[in-house]
Amino acid sequence: MIDNNINSWGNIYTIKTPDSKDVSFKTSVLDVGNLNSYGDCCIPKEAISSLNKKAITKMSVFEYQKNTQSYLFGTPGKSNVTLAGAIAADTHGKDNDWGGSFYKNVEEITLSINGRDIVANREINKELFNATFGGYGLTGSITDIKFFNKSISLSGNYETTITTGKGLDSLISSFDTKRGQYWVAWVDLLSKNFNWVTKISNPNNFKVNELIEKRDVDFNVSLPFIGKNRFKILRMINFLYFKKHSYIKKENKNFFETFYPLSFITDTRNISSKRRIVQVQFSIPTNHEDKLEQLLFKLIQKQKPILCSVKKMGKQEVLNNLSFYQEGWTFAVDFPYEEFNPEEVKLFYKELIKYGGKIYLAKDSHLEERDFKLMYPEFMEWRNIVKEIDPNKTYQSELSVRLGLKNW
Repeated sequence: MIDNNINSWGNIYTIKTPDSKDVSFKTSVLDVGNLNSYGDCCIPKEAISSLNKKAITKMSVFEYQKNTQSYLFGTPGKSNVTLAGAIAADTHGKDNDWGGSFYKNVEEITLSINGRDIVANREINKELFNATFGGYGLTGSITDIKFFNKSISLSGNYETTITTGKGLDSLISSFDTKRGQYWVAWVDLLSKNFNWVTKISNPNNFKVNELIEKRDVDFNVSLPFIGKNRFKILRMINFLYFKKHSYIKKENKNFFETFYPLSFITDTRNISSKRRIVQVQFSIPTNHEDKLEQLLFKLIQKQKPILCSVKKMGKQEVLNNLSFYQEGWTFAVDFPYEEFNPEEVKLFYKELIKYGGKIYLAKDSHLEERDFKLMYPEFMEWRNIVKEIDPNKTYQSELSVRLGLKNW
């Protein structure tokens, strides 16, 4: 029997699981990509699927864009996320306000489950197609993907305008982008006044081939573990970052540097003595944005965060699935594992539910089944669709078991 070490990016879960070709067909399986998820959605309950899939499903979002010279909406901050993984998590990016989630890119998929190959698109098997985006691999193995041919061009160089400020109200009111612009914010939650930096990027008229090649591979610069004084050091780093951008108002970076900064910046897991990191990413609808400060204080009052990034999400078709995407704001907050307080976070989840908020399941390991069902009222529709194609619960993960996604 072949053992595989499976570990989420946050190092919260480490398990050994046999390859599916070495176990009984009754054993549940899950497709595993490049393991970029913080939580347990990428952790098989029992075994890894070993189905043969076309190369495109394993290709990274960056490789696809580079090879095809076409732009993908809603790609995350790491360049090596697989295309199938981006579908499973229905990822989002800096173009959220006008680009939408990864769903917007895909014309058709082929799923393999229980010996059947199923073609699904916006007309044929539409419900299954929608359920697969934000389905976290539980609707079967994605064996082929067909993308829309989009007219939008991929520019290799981006001019970024930088703005700084203090306080969440001023951050929210500062948001102003147009189609074709890319927006992201950083908030220093260790500072007294919530210092923030925003970056709005605009494509320039450079040829993609001339600039994209400069970042052909991922870089990963790691900080050593900085010990008991890490928060004093982090406060200093955050302060210097804020001050730097108070003076530098323009940047010119290529496509890779603009869209995939997490592929070559510091590995924040090294700030933790156990190299474990927990991220809480939540969204809140626009009509409750006035509750953001209250919610953030609730989240960090008894645990110290490392980083916080902010994005705006625009309108998009409702898919009746487990997709995190909704019109509003999303905050992603990182904590070192030893500072993380699961019970406090569970209380935060209950507060978030009051205002129509959601937790991104790709990052989560602590949401409980009852609160999940309140956050995702579309869940029963999703489960009925999946039950029809996977009545024997062939595809299972630690996430699906924890949240009772296939309890039928």
